[in-house]
Amino acid sequence: MNHQIRTTMEKNILLSESTPSARISYQHVIGKLLMPIELLRRYYAKVMEREVNTRQTLLLLNAQLAFVMTVFPIEAPFAVRVVCCLWLLNALWKCKQAF
Repeated sequence: MNHQIRTTMEKNILLSESTPSARISYQHVIGKLLMPIELLRRYYAKVMEREVNTRQTLLLLNAQLAFVMTVFPIEAPFAVRVVCCLWLLNALWKCKQAF
């Protein structure tokens, strides 16, 4: 009986010890994935001379991508260009609201 209790306790200790390291690893990976966004956020804040949060950074990236997709695909069908233009207008409107 005593051996069975000790085995159960050892299993619980091992499981509880492995959980925080898994959380740290998960947080570390998320931090690494968001690092380019953080660098862009700092860049935009420096260029605009005001504080920019992560949401505003993502909105600016969306507007830039919409602009590129509106201007550069010259051979795209007219319907695709209209959709891209609407995307750009929507992205600009969201940026205006966020700032």
